[in-house]
Amino acid sequence: MQTITTTIKREYLKEIIAKRKTVEYREIKDYWENRFRGVETPFLLRLINGMSKTAPEVTVAVTKIDRNRHKGRFELRLGRIHQVKNWDRRREQPAY
Repeated sequence: MQTITTTIKREYLKEIIAKRKTVEYREIKDYWENRFRGVETPFLLRLINGMSKTAPEVTVAVTKIDRNRHKGRFELRLGRIHQVKNWDRRREQPAY
């Protein structure tokens, strides 16, 4: 399965890991047009909060991409969580 890697703010990472956030949004821009053009659903989306080796991250399946032109954004429908790194699920914070 193909994988796209990008960054995410901690508050949204926390919600995705807790399964309270099932849709991730990205602006409709040439950058994302090109990234999504090269993959077929389902694919894996690797979301990292920071750039260090110990940065919290989650890898989640994207089951569908909707283009909401009215709001000017892509809506990525999130499915199964494949992997969580450097995150304490019980305390809902980074595992440093």
